[in-house]
Amino acid sequence: MKKTEEASFGIIPLKQDSGFWQVLLILHQGGRHWAFPKGHGNPGETALESAKRELKEETGLDIRQLLQEEPLTEKYQFYRRQESVVKTVQYFPALVEGKLQLQAEEIKDAKWVPLKDAARHLTFKEAKDMCQKLIVQLKL
Repeated sequence: MKKTEEASFGIIPLKQDSGFWQVLLILHQGGRHWAFPKGHGNPGETALESAKRELKEETGLDIRQLLQEEPLTEKYQFYRRQESVVKTVQYFPALVEGKLQLQAEEIKDAKWVPLKDAARHLTFKEAKDMCQKLIVQLKL
């Protein structure tokens, strides 16, 4: 079986609302799963530049402030058309701003949820674990 490696980059979009941290989750058109905005990098882009561009394309939002320089990384494996894909995704937690405008071709829906409850809404274990790490790092 053929094995492929892929990399994606994303933002964990956060805001504070009445003193509580909220995180934006998106529902992808194709995968039908709740996750964070992410996508593949373009040639010449840094990981952060790719993540910022994908956030803007998918949600219309911009980064107001990065919460940490080092990305949180998840790695998982899945199968696509008789090939094994090992995917690494680097996420940058950030405070975001702007008007939410979803990219219709890729994003079916989006919702702000309390960060402490996000694991209940996320589809995959890796994303749930990342939320727990973020809560610890942000000392929430």
